[in-house]
Amino acid sequence: MKLLWDYIKSQSVILFGYLLVCIVFISIFVFAKIEIEYVFLGVEILGFVLFIYLIMYWFNYQKISDVKDDNERLFDENEKLKSEILDQRDDLNAYFLMWLHQIKTPMTVSKLLLEKPDETTNTKLKMQLIYIEQYINMAMNYLKVIDHSTDMDITQVNLDDIIKNLLKKYSLLFIHNHISLEYQSNVTHVVSDSRWLTILIEQILSNALKYTENGKISIQYLEDKHALEIKDTGIGIRSEDIPKIFDRGYSGFNGRMNEKSSGLGLYLAKKISEKLNIQIEVESKLSKGSIFRLVFPNNLTKM
Repeated sequence: MKLLWDYIKSQSVILFGYLLVCIVFISIFVFAKIEIEYVFLGVEILGFVLFIYLIMYWFNYQKISDVKDDNERLFDENEKLKSEILDQRDDLNAYFLMWLHQIKTPMTVSKLLLEKPDETTNTKLKMQLIYIEQYINMAMNYLKVIDHSTDMDITQVNLDDIIKNLLKKYSLLFIHNHISLEYQSNVTHVVSDSRWLTILIEQILSNALKYTENGKISIQYLEDKHALEIKDTGIGIRSEDIPKIFDRGYSGFNGRMNEKSSGLGLYLAKKISEKLNIQIEVESKLSKGSIFRLVFPNNLTKM
């Protein structure tokens, strides 16, 4: 209906011209005393020509309108795409500015250790290399997670294999920070992407290791909640900080008190969890520790 009304408005000049001609015909009839049937005949002929014109032009108007709508849609999509690209570029720039700032810390510490070596230098250097490797992997994984063309391989994944490999990888951090581990092997399978799930669990585990010293980390799978729980006795998180911990670059009060905090690991974890449709639940008390749960969709099978 709107299209028809717009069409009528677009032909207002033609319709006004027809009305004007009709008035002229009637005027001629009045002043020239022409028989009325000739006037009606002239008006009918003009009306018929006008009708044919309007019908023919209507189809053309529809085509023009469709092209115009398509152009507007393409323009809107193009503007939206440009906006997304600009946002992604700004996000990428901001991420790597923080990343460059953070990776300088373990590099500087390594340099200082080499300037004044002692009997513990070797172990301490290995620790810093672990941190540097974490940041490098974090950068590579971030580039992959924002690449929409990156494929996922959804299969049955053995959680026990992933956790054991990660515990082996970070064994030095457990030893160096005097952290005890509570974990019992449980052959549990979930349907997910093995690579991305490994990275997600690694970010949560490394976060627990980062904020825990002389304490304990517990890992267990909660069957009733379909969730992997990673619990630590570290410094904890203030209640007002919990809703913001997944924001890029946000480290909170405890993060500012801890030089290792980057505010990038949990941001990456959140991105991956959204990719895998996994919900992250957080519970924490300041100076008491934190609990992170990775809640999987109801697609769990026991094997």
